[in-house]
Amino acid sequence: MSIYKYYIMKRLFLLSSLLIFTFYSFGQDKHDIIEKGIKSKKNLEINYADGDKTASIEKEEFYNSAGEIIEIKEYKEKGKTLVLWFKYKYDANSFLIEELELNSKGEQKERIEYKYVNGLRVEKLYYDSKNRLSKKKTFEYEFRK
Repeated sequence: MSIYKYYIMKRLFLLSSLLIFTFYSFGQDKHDIIEKGIKSKKNLEINYADGDKTASIEKEEFYNSAGEIIEIKEYKEKGKTLVLWFKYKYDANSFLIEELELNSKGEQKERIEYKYVNGLRVEKLYYDSKNRLSKKKTFEYEFRK
């Protein structure tokens, strides 16, 4: 598989995971997360068919006081191997300003920085594992008169 296809598949997986999370997480919204004081959620699994009797972790999600997701960790091999790790930062207006992908050792794999003007995303900057700018996307808007 080419690097380009791998990158696209990785991004599509992340996007679909975040969309699924957004719509189906607990069946609750940010308001519920804030109101109930939820700061994290763990998905645990017991596979009785394999003879398991103890729960293993599949996923952890962490929230800030504004109910925004700030970290996601996904595991495989009955919770023994960390396979996905993302951290998120938001500004005072709850706009996503940074997305950080880490390896299992907590080292940066990729960092994406988002810039906004008047509430509209205008720039997306990609940084590699050594924090070097590797790609830049800009967004231009045309408004109705």
